[in-house]
This record gives sequence, structure tokens and C-alpha cells, in this order.
Amino acid sequence: MFAFSVRKAAVPLVAAVVVAGAFATIGASSSNARKIRLAAVLPNTSDPFFMTQVCSAKQEAKRLGVTLRMFTSTSTDTNAMANNFQSALLTKPQGIFVTPFNNNQFIAQYKSLMKKGVPVVTGNTTTPATQYKWVFSAADTARFAPTVLQSVPAGSGSMVYLGGAPGIPPLEARTLPFVKAVEVARPELNRLPNDYSGFDINKETQNVSSLLLAHPDLKLIIAADGPDAAGAAAAITQAGKAGKVTLVAFDAIPPEVQALKQGVISYLIAQSPATIGRLSIRTLVSYLKAHPRGGRVKVAGRIAVPNQLLTKATVDSPKNAAYVYKTGC
Repeated sequence: MFAFSVRKAAVPLVAAVVVAGAFATIGASSSNARKIRLAAVLPNTSDPFFMTQVCSAKQEAKRLGVTLRMFTSTSTDTNAMANNFQSALLTKPQGIFVTPFNNNQFIAQYKSLMKKGVPVVTGNTTTPATQYKWVFSAADTARFAPTVLQSVPAGSGSMVYLGGAPGIPPLEARTLPFVKAVEVARPELNRLPNDYSGFDINKETQNVSSLLLAHPDLKLIIAADGPDAAGAAAAITQAGKAGKVTLVAFDAIPPEVQALKQGVISYLIAQSPATIGRLSIRTLVSYLKAHPRGGRVKVAGRIAVPNQLLTKATVDSPKNAAYVYKTGC
């Protein structure tokens, strides 16, 4: 299960603060809300990141008393996405939440929908922006470096970045600021060449096993995604180095959470797909209630959802529930 959200946005993610209660004026079901019809088109629900968005979007629609038709696929296939998007449009939604892996796949359709008064919210902005709102994970991860480095013994040693695959903008936009912050804070750590497994758990297990043998001074492993984290955790466990090598990983899929609780993973830097799903639906409803007469929808910017640092002691806290990914509703 790939919980790294490969969304090929062509522009960098910019961190921003989501103000709590920004949509507090949107109440539960009302006579106007009951008339609102929404559709959501999401890919790759075999990935807990997207499945969590599905669950939270459904929950928010129910809370607000609006109709939400969900169109999903378990793959990243663009043809499946296109078919689902077309099916969604046939339901004549008043607003649509859609996140294709190819960010510009539906740019013409977005323009047409927005012209007709149908707001589009997406987790993957077009270039240039043609959607009403872009709701995405912020790149605010450098701030976690001081806390993580408390678990890395002082002095020389080495570190390595497990990047999944090179050249994926959303992935690198979230992970590389953290890596850079670590390099600045601990220049004495020798950064080994980046390791790319192609998001293959078994391959990463082998790669990290080799790294641990070749570099006995390896102190810090940074895994950019769920599969690489799972592979690294397996290798560390096999080498008997749990707790001796700091493993910090991005996302919070079930295998990562289990390894965190076992003390193999030291920290998780998690997105909040639950918040993304919830805010996407809430944003559409807010717009439609504010514009009952319709009219052309204008591009209105972005909402950046902050990341959270999870530890063994905090992962089960109710306040962090939105940062733990689900495999089903």
C-alpha cells in the first residue's frame, strides 16, 4: 500500500496554517444543505491515504446533510480516473472534489465546470490553477528536525534518505525540507547517497540491510514513504538494531504505526488525509451556500493542511486520530 500520495503537481507546496474553525459557520443539515449534490472522484483507494479521504469526506457530507456520490478506483490508472470523472459528471453535481494523479488531466473540464458555476476542489492543483480551491498537505516538516535529532547520539556518523523514487514533486516537497534541516543542524553526519527502491518493501529491506552492514556508524534513516519505512523497519529488526538506529518515516499507514508502537520506528511525520477530505467537502458546501444563485466560480487559492509528528507515546492520542491512516471506513 503506497501511502505517499503521488500527486504530480508542477508547483511547489507552500506551507500555510489552517485556521481552526474557519468554516465553523457551516451548520449541520438545513433546508438549503439538503438540496446540495456533490461528487467525489478519487484514485488509488488501496492506499490508506486516499481511503482515509474517502471515509472523512463521506462522514462530513453526512454531518452537513448533503448528498455525496463517490467514484473511486483502486489504482492510479488515468483511464479509470477519466471514466469515473465522466460518470460523476453524469450525476450533475453542484460541486466536485477530484484528485487525479496527473494534475492537469481535467484542466479543460475544470474550466467548463467553473464557468457553469460548479466549484472544483482538488488535492492536486492544475498549472496554472483552474480549480476553486486546492486542499493539500503543507511542506512544514523542517520544524520537526530538532525533536527528532534528540534521539540521534551526538558526534560523527552517517545518515541516509530513502526517497522511494526521484522526481516526485509532492513527495519531495514534504520530505526534503526535513532532510535539509537535519543537514544544517548536524553537519557532522555524513549523508550517504539517496536510496531509491521504487516503493518496493522487499527491495528496501535488502537495501537497508546492506547499508547497515557497510556503514556500522549509520545513525539516522529517513524514509519518505510507507513502503520504504516498512522495509527499513524490517531490516533494522533483523539486524537487532531497533532503538540503536533512529528511523523517522513519513505518513502513518498501519505497518508504520505498528513499527512505531514496537519502537522500531522512532517518529512518524504524518499528513492528515482525514482533514483534507473533510475540508474539501466543507469548502464546497460553504461556497454553494454562499452563492445560491450560481455564477462563474473564480479561482480562490489554497488551504494547506499541517503535518504532525507522531511518537509511540502520542500516536493513540485522540487529538492525533486524524493523522492515522485507515484501510477502510
